[in-house]
Parts: sequence; C-alpha cells; structure tokens
Amino acid sequence: MSKETLKDKVYQGIYDDITNGVYKPNEILTESRLIEQFSVSKSPVREALIELCKDGILKNIPRMGYQVTPVSLKEIIDVLELRVDIELAGMRKAFPQIADENLAVMETMVKSHIINKDNIVSNNWARNNSFHVYLYSLNGNGYGYQLLAQLIKQSSRYISQYFHAAWQKDREMRGENHLAVVRALKERDIDKACSMLETDIMVVKREILELHAMG
Repeated sequence: MSKETLKDKVYQGIYDDITNGVYKPNEILTESRLIEQFSVSKSPVREALIELCKDGILKNIPRMGYQVTPVSLKEIIDVLELRVDIELAGMRKAFPQIADENLAVMETMVKSHIINKDNIVSNNWARNNSFHVYLYSLNGNGYGYQLLAQLIKQSSRYISQYFHAAWQKDREMRGENHLAVVRALKERDIDKACSMLETDIMVVKREILELHAMG
C-alpha cells in the first residue's frame, strides 16, 4: 500500500470540507488560507489544488483563487441513474458467484454502519457507499469497479449542495434497504435484490428533487 503524502492529506481534507458543507458551492479558496488551515508548505497545497481542478471539484480563477464547482441538478440525476444501470447489471452478473461469506461480510458491514453512524456527513456517506462498491466488486469487472468508484466520488460532491437534511433524516432507512438487499440475495431472489438496490439509490433522487423544488 502506498504511503499517504502531504498532498493526499490536503486533497482529502479539502474534499471532506466540501462534502461536509464547510466550503459552499462557488466559494473561493486561496492558497494562503489552505496553507494556514493545514499547516503545510505551499507545495502540497498547490499539488492538491491542481488535482482537485483535474477532478472537476475546483476551478482555477486567475488572480482570485480556486472556486468550489457547483453541481447542476441534471448532473446529479444523470449520475444516480447511471449508477442504477451499472450497479444492477453488476449484481446480476455477480449473482451466481455470491457466496455465503460475501453475504456475511455485507451484513456485518451494514450493521456496523448503522451502529457507528454520526453527524459527520462525509463519514456516513463513505460507510454507505462502501457497501455499494463491495457488492459491485463481486462481479470481477475491474473497469466497472473503477467507473463506479468514480461515480460515487462525484456523487459526494452534491451532498453539501442538496443533501444534508435528507441524509440526516433517512440514513437509518438506507441501512434497512441494504439489509433488505442482503436478505433477498440470501433467499436467492435476484429480482427482489435488484428492486431493493434500485430503491436505495433512487430514494436519493427523490429527496433531492423534493429539496430542489422547495428551494
């Protein structure tokens, strides 16, 4: 395993602050502010900012700083709908090979997530999505795995913009959805498992549309 660098720590710190709503959409970040926040030199901060710009999370505004890129409603919906397509297809492909030990891992994972939930949105989001990534990994498609991981990373960007209230309200229900997926897989009912997995992903779409309409 590669050792985490200062650049990695700064990158993750900025990313988590965006996810947790510390930095708002369109807010301008400056190198000097981040150097002070993370108590590091200019080099790792600049490297992290370049990487965040490459990932579309920040935008370099000359002579001003780095703008937190807002996420459009269409982008959010497109990502969620693509996740449904990828994750359901991946689970159907993995289904014949899913073993009891895989189901035990997922069940333990979900129960641990429910027990360890807290008020830090990025933590809960990471726990939630580790279930999705693990489930997809069982089909053995490495390219699809990387694509899903990237989509989930993109998904976390909209938490701070639309999703804090919805996440706090319904995170327990999402844990129940995950357990329902595991139960359906234990019963060897792939159609029911797919239905529950789609429900789990698309409830986010419904909540965001409701919040968008209210806003």
